[in-house]
Amino acid sequence: MIQSLLYYLIFTPSINIPLGFGDIETFPWALFFCLSPRLVLDRMYIYLMAAFGLSAAITIGMYGNGFAVMRSYLAILNGSLIFFRILGADQEEFYRLIKALMVIFGLNIFISFIQFWGLFPDFIEPYYRMLVPRFTHESLDGGRGVGGLYAEPAYSSYAMHFMFAFMMLWWKWHPMERKGAIAFLSMLAFDLFLNKSATGTAFLIVLFISFLDRKTIGKFILAGLAFFAAILWLANSMEEPPRAVDLVNNILFTWDTDDVYMTLMNESGHRLFSILSAYKYGLTHWLGGGIGSWPVSSVIAMEAMGIESFEIYYFLEFNDGFFLGIRPTAFAAGLFLEVGIVGCAAYCFTFFRHVWALPYAQNPFWRAVFNLFLFNFFLIGTIGDPMPYITLAMAYLALSKFAVVQTTHEPNSDHIA
Repeated sequence: MIQSLLYYLIFTPSINIPLGFGDIETFPWALFFCLSPRLVLDRMYIYLMAAFGLSAAITIGMYGNGFAVMRSYLAILNGSLIFFRILGADQEEFYRLIKALMVIFGLNIFISFIQFWGLFPDFIEPYYRMLVPRFTHESLDGGRGVGGLYAEPAYSSYAMHFMFAFMMLWWKWHPMERKGAIAFLSMLAFDLFLNKSATGTAFLIVLFISFLDRKTIGKFILAGLAFFAAILWLANSMEEPPRAVDLVNNILFTWDTDDVYMTLMNESGHRLFSILSAYKYGLTHWLGGGIGSWPVSSVIAMEAMGIESFEIYYFLEFNDGFFLGIRPTAFAAGLFLEVGIVGCAAYCFTFFRHVWALPYAQNPFWRAVFNLFLFNFFLIGTIGDPMPYITLAMAYLALSKFAVVQTTHEPNSDHIA
């Protein structure tokens, strides 16, 4: 019974059991799912996690706060270990994972619609919020949308686009084919009018561009012009445009924007600033500050950026204009901060060597999934989020171990004229 539920819960890391440790926005369902004889560990991964464990022990000796260090270490395990667990799946379990992915994808759309129309029962909200921190029964203010089964619109966006990327690969939805175009436009509508997250729109653009080739470049240019025309029209016709629309409009069409760099910094809250500062820190501190050191090392990293804390609106609003210790949201940036460029390079080699053999240039569907993973890994994401690794492992199995099974899903020749 519990194992059957875990097939679904690994796709909803925002749903948690209230344990009294504060809000846990990424619950370790993925770790529980990995407690299985089908988990086949890579030897290099074991050595790497042992080295990270040693780093965590040193951090505890330097700063104390063992609970925070443990959470940092478990976040890395929760996000990455499931990759090897899913690689050990047999065909029956693989199909169960696909079924669970589709159910969660559809259920999240359903809950998002209920939130959007304000139909979620008010009396259930406080109880449901115990399971999903920061859940609201309606759309958020400030042009923000709904989170559905997730703690906030951005987290919902991460999950939805990775699930969409796998479905796109499994059913061969090419954006220049009729079915693929309908799927992409439907996802864009979800991004702009329900989720309203700029992250989601960026994810969809990454997926779309991944299919670019010499034969379809003209169609891509027309689609791009139509997209930017729609952004300009929505920004000027809506009283409170979605954040994605507002951000693109401010950068490209608001001519009095003096500093695009600072605009991007402030529109992203603390995300972009903390990510860039972590990369700079990791390049100068080759072994990083240590696993779990982010409350201290992130402040040191941000101070070294040469930007005053009060210039970033997030810190001005939430910490009286002073820097606040923040763990970078991107997985790679978090590794740069805590284990430096050496640790991040070792981590990348440990994972990417499993997928190098797949045809990146020849297969646009795999290219789209892998590009989305890289975009999430290096620029946007959450360090403990298992969704990117689940999708990457499932896509890998679909193109290798179960490639013969997948041939039954070949699309019809319905290219858009």
